[in-house]
Amino acid sequence: MTSTSELSPALPSERVLLGILGLFMMIAPASTDMYLPGLVTMRHELGASAATTQLTLSYFFLGFAFGQLVWGPLADRFGRRRPMAAGIALYIFGTIGCAFADSMEHMMIWRFVQALGGCAMPVIAQAIVRDVYGPRNSARAFSIMLLVMSVAPIVAPLIGGQMLRFTSWRVIFGILAVFGVVAMAALWRLPETGAVHARQAGGPRAVAASYWHLLRDPQFVGYMVAGGAVFGASFTYITGTPLVYMEYFHVSPQFFGVLFGINIVGMASVTMFNSRRVGQVGPYRLMRIGIIGCAIVTSVLCVTVWLGVALLPVMVALLFLFMSLRGIITANSVAGALANHPTRAGAAAALVGSVQYGFGFAAGGLLGVLNDGSPRPLATVMCGFSVLALIALLTMLRKPQHAR
Repeated sequence: MTSTSELSPALPSERVLLGILGLFMMIAPASTDMYLPGLVTMRHELGASAATTQLTLSYFFLGFAFGQLVWGPLADRFGRRRPMAAGIALYIFGTIGCAFADSMEHMMIWRFVQALGGCAMPVIAQAIVRDVYGPRNSARAFSIMLLVMSVAPIVAPLIGGQMLRFTSWRVIFGILAVFGVVAMAALWRLPETGAVHARQAGGPRAVAASYWHLLRDPQFVGYMVAGGAVFGASFTYITGTPLVYMEYFHVSPQFFGVLFGINIVGMASVTMFNSRRVGQVGPYRLMRIGIIGCAIVTSVLCVTVWLGVALLPVMVALLFLFMSLRGIITANSVAGALANHPTRAGAAAALVGSVQYGFGFAAGGLLGVLNDGSPRPLATVMCGFSVLALIALLTMLRKPQHAR
């Protein structure tokens, strides 16, 4: 991969740069996974139903989906650093609000605000990667960032589960606010990477025209939908497993953190494999293997659940395979979507992220509607999203321009 010193003397070393960008990418898994072990406790303390409790995740995904459509164009218009600083500040404000929420309805509102600010970090981080590395080396850079990011979903539920032994779930949001302060400090290590001559001028019409230009590119739409659908399936897993594991299978919050972390270890391992082989094999071919595998695994999960033979070890094994395969989908789908749009990298990353978290919001809503206390809704929704990703792959990405 091209070193950062070859691109701009103002940039930190590649290790530091990708570490900082990986930190920005951690915001979503840290903000969702750390409080997952406390969902049941929160539900009882605030007097809410299981379906309403799951909506705290759905509203977070909704905020992430909507906010990226705003931050992406702002990053193309005003550069990368100022919009990201504003987003981090809003994230800290929303996180503090979550810590003091006195009802599940207030929690939903603050989770939306938290996500509205927090989504500036990953969407602008992706645009920075496109600025620095270009289309050729972006897939490998994204893979390395995802390896850094994978620390959060491994450690966050373990920390959250252990903290519940000694303190309230409210303290977890205090820790997330500190995370926001650390992200703000890390931002000041980065120079502005958005070239002034490449910035997109104009107001809402220019933003709409930029999105319309992207949506007319079938390659962009194919990568966006295929990757986004797998993202939706993974957020179905994130949203559904806390209540399935802890209330249906009666797993303790601490053991839930272990089971959750094991799956992320699998994803991180495959992501590392992807970072080493993507230059030789190509992002499209690796992504195709991952999507086909996810469709098969979730179909098996759905069948076993509906036949009533999905014991806890069976579910854990199948979900481990699914999350591991995701490790060769996410980075390649984002890199493929952004490859042909250097002057619209912010808007492209925003649209990709918005669709991803839009699927995440839909996943939470579907689980709430279909909730019957069993693992069936979880398996069914995951299978549906995985099949949608396969359809997008087969119909829109049959002749990718940058896959070879």
